[in-house]
Amino acid sequence: MGGRGSGGGKGGGGTAKKIPTGEGMNKNELINLYNSISGNANYTVEQRVKIMHDIQERINELDAKKAADLKQKRLDALAKARAKRAENKKNGIKTEKKEKDPSKKKAKMSINSTVSDLKYELRRNVDTDGYISDRDFQVEDRGKEIYVSVRYLGKWKNPSHARYEEDYDWQVMNTKSVKQVNKVVKKLSKQSGRDIRWTPTEKNYVDLYIPKMKGD
Repeated sequence: MGGRGSGGGKGGGGTAKKIPTGEGMNKNELINLYNSISGNANYTVEQRVKIMHDIQERINELDAKKAADLKQKRLDALAKARAKRAENKKNGIKTEKKEKDPSKKKAKMSINSTVSDLKYELRRNVDTDGYISDRDFQVEDRGKEIYVSVRYLGKWKNPSHARYEEDYDWQVMNTKSVKQVNKVVKKLSKQSGRDIRWTPTEKNYVDLYIPKMKGD
């Protein structure tokens, strides 16, 4: 009576070769195993098809588990953040928004082109009493940003409480001029990829701030 190892292997009387199952392997190891089985002459066609099918199922299982784990991780983080916000709200704590560091992001336009285009667009699109030349703009590098200042851009008037004062230092820019400057700044911010800010200041100056970004 023959033992368990007798007979039955490929080619007759040898011991049957154990078919790998891929247990305990990671995805890369399973892919390598799949590729090695596909052309392995030690197995019949039927065996190769069965083994490769089983390996593919295990790969799919690993992918599904990874996706489920990632989803659960995100849900846990979201729940934790919500709980923290609820706790802060209960305790009267306002969460400060984290400002993005512009220096880590690359701009769409160079800083020099941004300054040049900004000056051109302001001169061209903001109605002004008198003539503003390119030389009227003061440009200063302040490390993390470029500061641009120009006087008498747009139209100005005394506020109501100083209506009859002459040479008043804190005139206000009229509504139309404010809208025109806003439009130019918004346009150049979008084109350049830079968050350009501006403000009217003392003695009819307009100050503009252009943040430096990656590569400047």
